[in-house]
Amino acid sequence: MAPEASVAGTPWDVVIVGAGPAGCASAVTLARFGWRVLLVEARVAPRFKLGESIAPGAMGLVRQFLGASMEALGGASGSFETAGNVSVWVETQPDTTDFFYTASGHGLCVDRLAFDQSLRDQAVAAGATLMMGGRFITCALQVGGTLRWRVKLAQADGESMHEARFLVDASGRAAVVGRALGVAFHSLDSLFAYARWYDTAEPDEDRFTRIESGPSGWWYSNRLPGEKSRRLLVFHTDHDLPAAHLAVQQTGFDAVLQASTHLRPLLQAKGYVADDTPIRGASAGSQRLQDFGGQDWLAVGDAAQAYDPLSSQGIWKALDSGSEAGHQVHYQLQAAVPAGHAQIQIQHYLAGQAQRWNHYVLQRNFYYAQQQRWSDELFWQRRRGDGR
Repeated sequence: MAPEASVAGTPWDVVIVGAGPAGCASAVTLARFGWRVLLVEARVAPRFKLGESIAPGAMGLVRQFLGASMEALGGASGSFETAGNVSVWVETQPDTTDFFYTASGHGLCVDRLAFDQSLRDQAVAAGATLMMGGRFITCALQVGGTLRWRVKLAQADGESMHEARFLVDASGRAAVVGRALGVAFHSLDSLFAYARWYDTAEPDEDRFTRIESGPSGWWYSNRLPGEKSRRLLVFHTDHDLPAAHLAVQQTGFDAVLQASTHLRPLLQAKGYVADDTPIRGASAGSQRLQDFGGQDWLAVGDAAQAYDPLSSQGIWKALDSGSEAGHQVHYQLQAAVPAGHAQIQIQHYLAGQAQRWNHYVLQRNFYYAQQQRWSDELFWQRRRGDGR
């Protein structure tokens, strides 16, 4: 791993705030072009992240950024190929979507900590400098000169100032750079995810992601990578609803689960028992920055726009936008590019992000509108209309 950067005044071509999939995709892309990249991760060491299923359409991007390390990612604890989705959504009977008929023939279920670390390793291997434990404080755009941005970061041993020609916000839902620049922030809902883990001594080779709607929200579950049979169960509801206040506690979580007609029997049939891990909660709503970028800065991944997990596009969107932004920034940094052309390219990125958001909102509304069995419940009533 490259040494951490903490020397004030280090001149960078690009500072990327956030070392998740989106930030790493930008870092790998730019470092491969030969630019000096500082990739900043706020956490000193990786922490809890939900296991995640990657849609078949994203497999090309995953291979693009992980390359040969795809093999190292797999095995007993890293990942396994997923076969499809089983949903109890519109009807009471399960509906199966088989990935066999997709171009890749499968999706991927990954351990997010291992997956993100593999991407960071790829960024360092490409030439980026990784700073762990670097918390973003402020940024300011200088007038004149080649180095435009002054970015203040904090580490355990104090604060440091870094200069860069371009700045990328890859800080996830917090969007710390965009917010520091005063960009307006919009949210469509207050969806929250409550996660619990289950173990069983029985073998479980299930390779399907499972979704089930309920009166106050919806459930997601998949078997996790690892040597033993372990399953993640996540309940999604609005943060202010009574079901949310129940789901945050283990007994309440069990009470909400009683309404399940698909996942609860599946857990029982396989002998799954909830472990003692505290229930973890995380924001899961649809949100976006008003502006996805500006003069010499861009937002990528969830910092730009974060989707409802129902879309199954989290990592896909992160890698795609990170890659696109990396190519755009590369174009901007080339001295021979006329200023007018550079601005046109930035506008293409911003317009593309806006178009994707509009398309996502239409899809989100369509899928929620399909579910009519609980139409009188407040959770579902809130998701009627165009959602804008």
